[in-house]
Amino acid sequence: MPARLRARVIHSVRFALPTLFSVYVLGAAWNALDVFLLGDADPELGRARTFWFDERQWRIIALVIAAVVFLWKLGDISRGVPSWRYAILFSIWLAVATVWAAVAMMQRDGWLAVGVVLFAVASWLLYRRRVPGRPTRELPPEMAASAGAAERELR
Repeated sequence: MPARLRARVIHSVRFALPTLFSVYVLGAAWNALDVFLLGDADPELGRARTFWFDERQWRIIALVIAAVVFLWKLGDISRGVPSWRYAILFSIWLAVATVWAAVAMMQRDGWLAVGVVLFAVASWLLYRRRVPGRPTRELPPEMAASAGAAERELR
């Protein structure tokens, strides 16, 4: 596998794995809180079956979002390599926004869900430069050498 492609895949996995974990854990935690503490369970299914049905839905949501993040970051044009800390903070932000929007949709409040999505996008665009470990324009030495070799191969 060429070094440039390997770097892109590692970059994508660095964002996709924490996203998968964060969205699933936060979604399942909200589901447990909603079903067991707030009593929002289907009376015909009972609490446990309602929880397991909703947990499966959160698993699917987390997988889809992680796949989207993986593909999105695969085509990322950032030359620098972000830290794991940056990727984890991004995934937590994405998980909070996802669960918040899902709760709004479950409450049948579409305008709130739209507002949550707009707020999440705007807040990320405004504050992402302040998140520690964000990528910079400089490449680390090992990637700079492979990027230079890859550019020579293209000529």
